[in-house]
Amino acid sequence: MKPPSGPWNLKLLKDPFWGISIACYVIHRFWQALSPDSGWMDRHWNDLWMLPCALPLILSLYGALGLRAHALRVTGAEIFWHGLLWGFMAEFIGPLLFDHAVSDLWDLLAYALGGFLMFFRWHYTELRFSPIALRF
Repeated sequence: MKPPSGPWNLKLLKDPFWGISIACYVIHRFWQALSPDSGWMDRHWNDLWMLPCALPLILSLYGALGLRAHALRVTGAEIFWHGLLWGFMAEFIGPLLFDHAVSDLWDLLAYALGGFLMFFRWHYTELRFSPIALRF
């Protein structure tokens, strides 16, 4: 049986950038457990990879639910609004709900940098290096 070809067929998850993002997050989680506090990287590295790891999954879920009408690359508006919403929830609502959560503006900077990496990967590389750009 031929797999469905609608927008919900997880095309965003076939991009190597998503796999690299997941690997960076997972490797750091194991490394973090084994090493002492090493500064900025220890406290904010996983925040940097939040959008690149989670947004393709969320957008694929939107497609499966019929809330996203296309399976194209992630748009700048999707990156911006999801980053803004998640940053607000994690850094402002989370500390109000959970005793262990801490509001940290450096985390917001890490989210923004991760969003920029996503935007750069899916927009600039396709425009600048179109002959070798990833084709879905």
